[in-house]
Amino acid sequence: MVHLKVIIVTALVVTASSNTFRPSPSTAASAISTFYKNNRFKGAFLTCSVKACTADAVAQYIAAGKQRREDEDMAKKDNALSKLNPLRKTRGGDLALSAKKKFSFDLRRSLAFLLYGGFYQGCANEFIYNNILPLLGTGTDWKTVARKVVLELGFVSPLVCIPMAYLVKGLLIGRTISASYANYWDDVKTKGVVFKNW
Repeated sequence: MVHLKVIIVTALVVTASSNTFRPSPSTAASAISTFYKNNRFKGAFLTCSVKACTADAVAQYIAAGKQRREDEDMAKKDNALSKLNPLRKTRGGDLALSAKKKFSFDLRRSLAFLLYGGFYQGCANEFIYNNILPLLGTGTDWKTVARKVVLELGFVSPLVCIPMAYLVKGLLIGRTISASYANYWDDVKTKGVVFKNW
């Protein structure tokens, strides 16, 4: 065991003193840049899935904190009312004040956001914006921009983006794919979802 520690410490000292092993910020940035240039879809999936999953984790944490504060306020009110009226039963009384719920992370929900972020927001949008829209032109003149905006608002949003959001939401709450799309179509007809997006 002591011999192993000596080998590890020696390896660390030699590695730390070696100029050839030290990664510099410029080589790390260069490696990252090369990865994203050579792996468009992997990079898009990686970036967007991490962002979507992280955003969902933050949203879950904030919602849980808000719910905990509301529960604590309700318990305090119940406790105060029970002191005024000893015959009134409380929803936990002093125990409700001291019992704090632990944060419960919904892994299934975060996995759905990870997949939605990676596949739709990452890969699909990488393809749409870098393969399809350039077919309409690469300039910034008003005609090219207008064609791209019309395609985005007339096709991509109503037929790809919004239905994907309905699909993910439906899967999160236990709906089938067909029921999720039926819900989307119903909201298009009755609530004007597409027009509200415009």
